Amino acid sequence: MKNGWQCILIGMLILTGISSLAWSDVRRQAVSSQSDNTRGATDISEHKAISIAKQHIIGRVLAIQLSDHIYRIKILSSQGTLHTVLIDAANGRLVSNH
Repeated sequence: MKNGWQCILIGMLILTGISSLAWSDVRRQAVSSQSDNTRGATDISEHKAISIAKQHIIGRVLAIQLSDHIYRIKILSSQGTLHTVLIDAANGRLVSNH
């Protein structure tokens, strides 16, 4: 009887693993589709936005995020100060630098 429960438990774990892999594929496709839709509304790439931001703040880019057609770029300056630069994704214009 003990071996039967172990087989059932192992089977459930295997099925759970398979379903979680399938679920991760679904999530990955949804995120990819969402970023493709968002990307179509922008005229400049992340790389270009970073280039524009680095013209205003010299340092290391820590993160970039696109939200409401605005790139939010976090840069750590050579003096150790954290800066957030906002770039308009439609035209590359500097929105804010703080």
